[in-house]
Amino acid sequence: MRQWGKTYQRRFHIYEDIRKSLDLGTDNGIQLEINLNRDQECSLQMALENYIITTLNSFYDKKFKKGNNNFLIDYRDDILGLPNRTPNGAFYPKKENIKEYNILQSIVNSTIVETGLIDQIESYDICTVRIVDGKRTDLDKRNSATVKLHSDAWSGQYGDAMVTTALLGDETTSLEFWKPIGMRDEFYDTLPNYEDGTNLYDYPEYLGKLKFGCMTIFDHQCLHRTLKEDGGLRVSIDFSIKLACTELLDKNTGGRNVKHRPKEEVLKIGDKTSVEASETLQECYERFKNDKYDGVATSHINDIVS
Repeated sequence: MRQWGKTYQRRFHIYEDIRKSLDLGTDNGIQLEINLNRDQECSLQMALENYIITTLNSFYDKKFKKGNNNFLIDYRDDILGLPNRTPNGAFYPKKENIKEYNILQSIVNSTIVETGLIDQIESYDICTVRIVDGKRTDLDKRNSATVKLHSDAWSGQYGDAMVTTALLGDETTSLEFWKPIGMRDEFYDTLPNYEDGTNLYDYPEYLGKLKFGCMTIFDHQCLHRTLKEDGGLRVSIDFSIKLACTELLDKNTGGRNVKHRPKEEVLKIGDKTSVEASETLQECYERFKNDKYDGVATSHINDIVS
């Protein structure tokens, strides 16, 4: 196994096998886009809508219409009021929607296999659905708010990179990707405040924005931030990957112990096995109803399901 290290050129080269083997659109070195076909995109979109609508029906105990192309607009306030959505938009499974989550994970697995990405990775995480609001609030001033330029290594993410796929909603509620120039040795360490990360590089160089309908890989070296331009909701799926050709990055994890399940185990979810949720939506509401969200964000999908 090759130890690629932390410099830009070394991080750039760990994706050579992906460049040679997969159908790529954009290639920005440490940020690459895998093209999806229409069937793959539609399957993910339908599973996401079902997951969200089931959650709405369960929590509010009333009927929300499926097949409504404007459901993210018509049900916006209801969606933002759901207790399983974090300030950074992570939309976690609970007992009421765990069946729909398992179906979604199965479709994510199929997409990873069909694109050929599965052959390039040693392990990957189960997916996190993210519903991001395009309007700013006071919560965007938090230490770990994603509107601040950051690396996911700073939040303790495992492996080499994140994969995100934007599928529904407002394309102006986007992500920007940036390349750090003049990185310090501590760049990959876990940080309590994203603003502290500005001391770990000289300046950022712009790479581009998130595109809908493709799987975007961005290395843990890739800086990024959520764009909020007074727009609507954006729904995406993300998960971290560990490439087959690398050793783990040497970094200070700050006590966070985020690891992947074996990829063979994840591939069975929604087919031969399933994950289980630890609480109901109401229990989640009671747990967070008085939370001011002023601490360091530490939640992770593997803390929510088993």
